[in-house]
Amino acid sequence: MMRSLYSGVSGVKGHQTRMDVIGNNIANVNTTGFKSSRVTFADTLSQTQSGASSPTENIGGTNPKQIGLGVGVASIDTIFTDGSVQATGKNTDLCLSGNGLFIVKSGDETYYTRDGAFEFDADGNYVLPGNGMYVQGWMAENGVLNSTGDVGNITIAAGKSMDPTLTTTSTYSNNINATTTGYEIGSIIVSYADGTTTNTTSYSPVEAAGVITITLADGTTEVADPGKTFTTGSAAGDIWTDTVSSITGSDDGEIKLKYAIPGSYIDMDATGTTAALNSGTYKIGSIYTATKTISEVQSLPDGNVKLTFDSTGDDNVTSVTVPTPPNGAWSVNDTFTLSLTVTGGTADVGATITAESTKIDGITHKTTADSTATLGSSYTKTSTSNVETIARSDPGTFLFSGSEVKSVSIVTSDGTTLTGLSGVDYSSTETFYPSITTTSTVYDSLGKSHSVPVIITKTASNTWELSLANGAKSTTIAETDGTTTSVTLNKTSLTFDENGKYVSGDGTLSLGYTNGADDQSVAINLAGLTQFSGGNTISSTTDGNAAGTLKTVSIDSSGTIIATYTNGVKQTEAQIAIAQFTNASGLTKIGSSLYQASMNSFPEGKEPTPHTASDLGVTITASALEMSNVDIANEFSDMIITQRGFQSNSKIITVSDEMLETMINMKR
Repeated sequence: MMRSLYSGVSGVKGHQTRMDVIGNNIANVNTTGFKSSRVTFADTLSQTQSGASSPTENIGGTNPKQIGLGVGVASIDTIFTDGSVQATGKNTDLCLSGNGLFIVKSGDETYYTRDGAFEFDADGNYVLPGNGMYVQGWMAENGVLNSTGDVGNITIAAGKSMDPTLTTTSTYSNNINATTTGYEIGSIIVSYADGTTTNTTSYSPVEAAGVITITLADGTTEVADPGKTFTTGSAAGDIWTDTVSSITGSDDGEIKLKYAIPGSYIDMDATGTTAALNSGTYKIGSIYTATKTISEVQSLPDGNVKLTFDSTGDDNVTSVTVPTPPNGAWSVNDTFTLSLTVTGGTADVGATITAESTKIDGITHKTTADSTATLGSSYTKTSTSNVETIARSDPGTFLFSGSEVKSVSIVTSDGTTLTGLSGVDYSSTETFYPSITTTSTVYDSLGKSHSVPVIITKTASNTWELSLANGAKSTTIAETDGTTTSVTLNKTSLTFDENGKYVSGDGTLSLGYTNGADDQSVAINLAGLTQFSGGNTISSTTDGNAAGTLKTVSIDSSGTIIATYTNGVKQTEAQIAIAQFTNASGLTKIGSSLYQASMNSFPEGKEPTPHTASDLGVTITASALEMSNVDIANEFSDMIITQRGFQSNSKIITVSDEMLETMINMKR
C-alpha cells in the first residue's frame, strides 16, 4: 500500500508539472514568436518480485512479476513549429518562417530569437527595442555585399549620403525597326539662322567654328557672336549684339518701367512710367504690382468710383477710376493692388540685362549693362577689359553657302516634308531614312547629370550610323546652370545579319566640362540591340548616379536591407544573418523571447555558423511578425486531460489511505 501511495504522489507531481507548462503556454498565447512546450511522461523503476523463467520439457516459461513505482516527467519539449504571419505595416518588423532564428548580441554575449519586432535606434543601429540588443548581419560596402565574413551590428544612419558615381557605360537594348521606311529625296529646304531659306537639290554642309567664349581680365566670361575675332592681351571691344529680353534692378544699377493702363480701369492719373527701381526682373508683358492705400473715395455721376491714394509711390499713380464693385464698396484706408502690364523699360549702367541670342541657338546672354539698355531694343555688349582666354565650342553648328544653318527639311518625291539633319549630306534621288533620337543620361565626377542626344540613322539594309545632335560628330550642350558640355562621338557602323541579330558596332562618347568636373569617356554598348520588323523600342540605360540622401529602407524575403536614396538609386545596405540549429528544441530559454545555445542544440555544443535566409531555405516576411504557435483548443483539451489525471492520482492516495486506516483498525 505504501507503494501505491508513492505512485499516486508521483502522478500528482507529474500532472502538476504538466499543468504548469500548459499555464505558461496559455499565458504566452499573444507573445511574438513564442514557441509552446509540452510534457511527456515515462514510468519509473519497477520492483521485481520474481524474474522470468525459460520453458523446460515439463513446464512452460513464466514472465517476470514487477510492480511499477509510479510516473516521472520524461521531457519538457519546445515545439518549434511556425506561428502565423501577422501583418503590422511597420517596415522594420520581420517574420521568420522555417527552421532558423535571428541572431542578436549584447556585448560579447550571443542570443537567438524568433521575435522580429526590430527597429532603428537614435544612432541608426538595428536593434530589439525592448532590450537594445543589436541585430546581427553583414554590412554592404557601396552596395556590394559579402556574406561570407564575420557578422556584426547592422547600422544604417538616418540621412546617410551616397557619393556620386561616374558614368562609364551606356547600354542600348531592345529593337530597331528593320522595315524603317525610306523616301526618295526630291529637294532639300535649308533654313538659316537669319531667317532666310534656300531650296536645293544637293546639300553638303561645312562644320562651323561654333560659339566663342572669352574670359576677360576683369573676371567676367562672355559668349561672343559667331565670326567675331579676338586677340588675347587686347581689349575685347564689341562682344555681341542682341535684343534685350529682360532687365533686373539692383543697388548697383536701377531700372525704369513703362506700363499700360489695365483694361479693367476706366481712367488712371499716371505718367505711364515708374520711378527708378532697384529690384525685380521684368520683360515686356510682365506684371508690375504695387499696393496702394486709399485716401479718398469719390462716387462719380456715371456710376464709377474714383480712388485717390495717399502717395504717388514708385508707380507714379495718384488715382484710378474703376467701376463700382458689385459687392461692397471701397473705403478710406483700404488697400488697392495695382497690376500694371509692362510695355517697355530701360536699365541704367550696372543693372543686369538678359538678351535672347538670335545668332546662336540656345544661348542667352546675361550680363551687367555697361551702357543704358532698352527692353525690346538691340544692345551691344562692349568691354575695354583685355581678353585672357578664347574658347570655341559647339562644333555642331554648320554652314551652307557661307551662312549658318538653323534646320534642314527633306521634301520627298511624293511631296511629303520630313525633318533632316543639318550635319548630313543629302542629294535628290537618294534614299532618306528618318532618324531615331535617343538620350543617354551621363553623370560626371561631381554627380551632375547631362542629357546627351545620340541619333541612330539607317544608311542601308542592316546598317545604321550613330551621330550626335544635327548629325554631327561633336556638339556642345548648354546646361541650365550656365556651363557647357562638349561631346565628341567616336563610333563604328552598327550592323546586323539577315536574321536581325547584332553583328558589330560600338562607340565612345568623350565629354569635357566647364563646371569643374573631370573629362570622361563613356563606352556605348550596342550588343543588346536587335533589328526585327515592328516598332522602335530602343532604349538606353547608363551606370553612374548623382549624389543622394537616404530616403527609405525596405527588406526583402531573403533579409536583404535595401535603401532608396533621393537620387532614385536603390542600393543594398545590409543582410540579416540567420542561425539554424540541428536541435532547436535543445536551446535554453532565458526569458524575453531569447534563447542561448546548449550542449544539445548543436554538435559539440558549438554555436552555428550564420547564413543568409536563402542559404537555409527560410523566408523572411517584412512588415509582419510571427504570432505565438500556441493552439488554444489543444491547450484547453490538455488542461482537461491533465485535470482528470491529477484527480485520478489524488484518488489513489485517498483509497490507499483508507486501506491503511482499515488495517490499523483491525487491531481494535
